[in-house]
Amino acid sequence: MENIKISVIVPVYNRMEHLRALLICLLNQTQIPNELIITDDGSKEKVLDYIGDLIDEAKFKIKHVFQEDKGFRKTRALNNAVRESSGEILIFCDQDLIFPDDYIEKMLKESKKGIYLMGRAHNTTEEEKDKIILDLNNSRNYNDLLKNIPELYLENMEKQYYSDKKRRIFQKFLLNRRGIRLAGMTYGIYKTDYEKVNGYDEKYQGWGYEDDDFGNRLCVAGIKGKEIKTEKIQLHLYHYNDPSKKQSLNEEYYYKQKNKIFKDRKYYCEFGLDNSYHNDFIKILNLK
Repeated sequence: MENIKISVIVPVYNRMEHLRALLICLLNQTQIPNELIITDDGSKEKVLDYIGDLIDEAKFKIKHVFQEDKGFRKTRALNNAVRESSGEILIFCDQDLIFPDDYIEKMLKESKKGIYLMGRAHNTTEEEKDKIILDLNNSRNYNDLLKNIPELYLENMEKQYYSDKKRRIFQKFLLNRRGIRLAGMTYGIYKTDYEKVNGYDEKYQGWGYEDDDFGNRLCVAGIKGKEIKTEKIQLHLYHYNDPSKKQSLNEEYYYKQKNKIFKDRKYYCEFGLDNSYHNDFIKILNLK
């Protein structure tokens, strides 16, 4: 596994202080990735204003891929990043994820073709988030952060791991057709498996269902999910949730597609990695 290239892909939209916290975690990894691709959905905040002082410390390439702000277009942003990636293994991390020092190493060791590794993270409160960001910038020691995390968080994560494992086993014995539900917070997948389903369906515009659709198509393509459990939990930094996101405009499209995917075995989306739904300008900048 030593020669396998790893691309870490982080979709961003403003909240760049969260991206800075993630990059600090990435700098401390026992397994150094080959590249970090920051794929930007049209942020007004400038990436370099928040991470410029950290770039010289990185022992990996850093690329910034920018698309215009035309509303929530995470699907295109993710495909943009994969198009620009050089890694055989892709590790996706939301910008508000932070993780222990051995996270990339763990992902690499457990990666296999035909499987995506589903990570989980516990939500933090606004007060915890503020303290975490301050502590990360001061000490950069993930262990110090966990000293103040409630014991309940560990218990909650154990329940989540157990739930994922149960769903995986049920799928194995044909008691559950989808298995582990893919969520975009953090997962790892071979690039060839991502390409097999043509990546994310770019007809999903606006918030909601894009990860579910991707997971459904992976399942039908024979690419199964597996839970990945680390000794120390990952954390999801608090951010404001727009109450309008309770209902997604993608819902009707999702259920129509879901029927086609499972009934007709249609796992290769029309508008995806090899055929973008959009044609607006993409700016690519090598930061390192």
